[in-house]
Parts: sequence; C-alpha cells; structure tokens
Amino acid sequence: MSQKNRKITFILAFISAIIGVMLTVQLRSNLHPVQKESRSIAELRTTLQKELERHKNLLADISKYNQLYYQYETALNENESISVMKEELERNRRMAGMVSVEGEGIELRIVEAEQPPADPAVDMSSHEAVAGGYTVDDEDLRWLVNILFANGAQAVSINGHRLIATTSIRLVGDAIQVDTKTIQPPYELKALGEPDVLLSALKLEGVEENFKLANKTIVAEKRDKLVIPANREPHVIQYMKPVKEKGDS
Repeated sequence: MSQKNRKITFILAFISAIIGVMLTVQLRSNLHPVQKESRSIAELRTTLQKELERHKNLLADISKYNQLYYQYETALNENESISVMKEELERNRRMAGMVSVEGEGIELRIVEAEQPPADPAVDMSSHEAVAGGYTVDDEDLRWLVNILFANGAQAVSINGHRLIATTSIRLVGDAIQVDTKTIQPPYELKALGEPDVLLSALKLEGVEENFKLANKTIVAEKRDKLVIPANREPHVIQYMKPVKEKGDS
C-alpha cells in the first residue's frame, strides 16, 4: 500500500472514530436525560410575592427610622425631644411584648379530628388510635409559630401566653411549657397580622396535612379584632450595666 493510500485510510479511520464518539454521547443523552429541577409558576409567583413583601417591609423600616432621626434633629426644645423619646419607648415596649396589643388577625385551634363511624365488621383492635403514631408536641408548635412570624405576624400567643424573642416552647415530661407556663390541649393560637396572608402561608406550608398525621384538625378563623395580652414573664437583666460618663467617679 502506497503512502498516499495509508494517509487516506488513517484520515477515514479518524473521522469514523469521531462520528462514533458523537453518536455514543447522543445515544447516552437520550437514554439518560439530565433531570432538571422544575418549579411551578404558582410556586415561583408565591416566592416572588414573599420577597417583594420583605423588600417593602425593609423600605418601610428605613423610612420609619429616617423619620425618627429627622424628629430628633429638628426637636425645638428639651420637652419636645422628651416627647419623641417617649413615643419611641412606647413603640419598643409594644414590639418587645411588654404591653397588650390589638388588631386584625387570625385565631387557630388545634382540635381532635372527627372520626368516621366505626364499622362493626372491621376489627379496630389492631389499629393505632393516632394516625402516624405521634401526637402534637413542642416541635409542631414551634414550627407553626415560626410560619406565622415569617409571614408578617406582629404578635402571637399560645393559650393566652404572649410569645417574645426570648420565649421557649419545650417539652417537659409529658407537658408542653411556654416559658415557665404549662399549657394543655386544646391549643389555641392568636396572631396579629394580615389575615389573608397568614392563612395563605399556612396552606402553602401544608400545616393542615401535617397535623392530620397526629389525628388533629386546624380550625382557622379570621378576626377583625384580636387582643393579645402582654408577656407576664419576669425579665432579669444579668449582663447589662449603665455606662459611666466621663467625669463620673
């Protein structure tokens, strides 16, 4: 075989190899397509709505603090400055849960689910009384409270106990404690905020389905006027102390 023929044969073999590799890659791609995460338009719209709401709240906070700064700067006399400080103190007392608040919101009750009529032909002795094998515990209540606060609730209470930033919800023995208060079922939660937003958040997070596993039903109702009491837990300051000004002994 001449050198020219060997060169042509080598080129044809090289081209054939490339075509073979391309066909193999294409065949594997068709047999094992890459799985891509898909989210429905409704989920994307809900996520976008939440981000827009959070952005709006941040802008509102910036505007509020700019206005407060302007009030301090333009205070004409000492009495007016004191008035501005008192207003700010009262606002912080409300945010800290030290005073009762009222407004529109929702009321939630966690109650036993209605059981279908028993069929005499079915032996129920082998069935568990609670679907899923567990009851409502402290984690369920914390999860529910976090959903409410994450979606704009301004104040939340459980069985009349106001929740604040330092509130603990924990299981002590067989009972649930909110701070130092023991609560018993049925559990009732009140949340101040936009009722439609809070109810939509509960539905989106699958709250009803979650509590069905514990054989419980969530009864949610809108309220035009809710009153949430102040937090009555004692607040002990352990680590803060006044800063001495220059010249103080």
